[in-house]
Amino acid sequence: MQTTLNYQINYPAPALRPTPVADPNAPLFASEDGLVASLSSQECIFQIKRNGDTHVMTFQVLQALDQCREFRSLDEHAARIESTIAGLAGKREGIQRVFENLIQRGLLVSDDQFIQRLTQARARAVVDLRGVFIRACDRPEQLSRLLVSLGDYERRHRAGRRYTVLDDSSLPAHANDQRDALREFARTTGCKVHYIGRAESAKLAERLGKAVPQAQIAVQRLLIRDAHPQSQRFGGGRGWNLAILLSAGTRLALLDDDLVLPLRRPNYARAGLDPNPNAQQTARFQLGMEQALGAGSEIDDDPFELHLRACGNSLGGILESAYPIDRGDLRGINMGRLDLFSESARIVSTQAASRGSSRSGFGLWLYQLSGESRAEFWRDRESYLRNCEARFVEQGQAQAQVLAVAGFTPLTIDNAQLLPCSNPVGRGQDSMTSALTRFCHPDAVTLALPETIGHAQESERKRSAQTLAAHVPHVNYFLREFVQRQFGLFHAADPAARLQLLAATLRDLAGASERNRIAHLREYLSYSRADIIDRLQHQIEAAENAPVYWLADAREIVQANGKALLANAPPRLGDWPQDIDASGCATALRDECETFAELCEHWPALWAHAAEQGEKLLAQA
Repeated sequence: MQTTLNYQINYPAPALRPTPVADPNAPLFASEDGLVASLSSQECIFQIKRNGDTHVMTFQVLQALDQCREFRSLDEHAARIESTIAGLAGKREGIQRVFENLIQRGLLVSDDQFIQRLTQARARAVVDLRGVFIRACDRPEQLSRLLVSLGDYERRHRAGRRYTVLDDSSLPAHANDQRDALREFARTTGCKVHYIGRAESAKLAERLGKAVPQAQIAVQRLLIRDAHPQSQRFGGGRGWNLAILLSAGTRLALLDDDLVLPLRRPNYARAGLDPNPNAQQTARFQLGMEQALGAGSEIDDDPFELHLRACGNSLGGILESAYPIDRGDLRGINMGRLDLFSESARIVSTQAASRGSSRSGFGLWLYQLSGESRAEFWRDRESYLRNCEARFVEQGQAQAQVLAVAGFTPLTIDNAQLLPCSNPVGRGQDSMTSALTRFCHPDAVTLALPETIGHAQESERKRSAQTLAAHVPHVNYFLREFVQRQFGLFHAADPAARLQLLAATLRDLAGASERNRIAHLREYLSYSRADIIDRLQHQIEAAENAPVYWLADAREIVQANGKALLANAPPRLGDWPQDIDASGCATALRDECETFAELCEHWPALWAHAAEQGEKLLAQA
């Protein structure tokens, strides 16, 4: 999707003039994003992308408008125009008159106007909460710890919420332990609970298959481990699919069994919402799990209510009171990069930051930290080696942030309208599903909050080895990028129709020649690795006084991805066998696309039936 002005202007080398001192109290202005068509050698027509309004102007005025894309004061814009556009040096009064005209026509927008038009969006009526759904799989100790923390939450807030454990355990002993832990939780809290194990999931799939006969095979693959062709892979997506069907038409909260309450507010957290789309992640490193889980201060609010106040609401409905934007934070941001901040934006999900084990399976993000976070990461060699594993870390953003595609499990989800299914198998399914949600609902956004939820994995993971090796993205990362490339290409308002369009596009790729499928995979892997190299090279160049051990590892990552980029190896994705050849990769890609296309095709009918059944579906499960 284009988010920049659709024209190019060549300027002479700018004259050397003193940079004006910015007045911190002066209003900031930025030009609207738009499309341009020529009318003559002197005039053009400019169409604002946001609302379609058209304006006729000279090319010189267009040049001036082009120099005002970023939020800055009028004095700063005028100085830039004088030094950039030939013939306008020393003509400040004329430039000011042009500014007045552009402001009057709505082509230059002030910071206050930008924020005001967002906050004028009406708060949306939200649907009820169906309950808290917990994805669990063969980790009874983790689930027990989570349930203990939820018991503490219930005793403190007396919320009386409904809890449903979605148990995908393969070992009967683990399933029994987890069912018993849920019963004990219900006994001690008095909360209503449901247990959906493999037997219950099979009955639910059978019931849904009878109600929607054309989806009998698809629903088995969506919900049942052994029914999917790649049943040996991680299956977190099955839990998503179950939760979305059992809460269709309502809102839900979603937890994984290795999370733990309470929510805590990091010491570095700040009030308000950061509009910068490239806001840096913040990280703080601890010596052990106990310190990491105890980092920050516990919030007084009901943690679910904190998120539910935003979930399902319009973005504008929460900006003025809960998460205001400081207009000074808009300084230097290009208006065209603020496309998520629209009057129609709807918060479909919210996400908490994390403390404890990193929720990322590898540590590339550690080498893109800046400021205090990076200084703490590389402080000394001993702590650096520990921090590379990201086992005891606070990780997130300092302020609330709006995301088009989130990277991790959302905490609350608005399921009032059709949400997509997830790929039932493979790592990275949460991020892929977030992209698919944005594809189905172009106005959908995720609100990421700085408050952290505890994350303690069942065993230590050696992330550094995977970080230093060449990046081999999982199938769901490929699908996420594929879905993102479809943003803006389709116009259907109905999310069900959009899923059908995506299914057709996936089948189109599956039907390509073997040569083209191999080329498609090579192009994707080349882009992924080149992007890592580019970002790390910039980090290396900008990192002043970096310790030699950090530089050595950063360069090792660059070299590993560079070698993989130049090698003529089979274009393998991370879920495929190590010894697969290029032809096998083409076949695997075809099968992945066809399988997921089938699921997308049948999902809308399954969701619609589940929404019609309402609470009966959960009660009968």
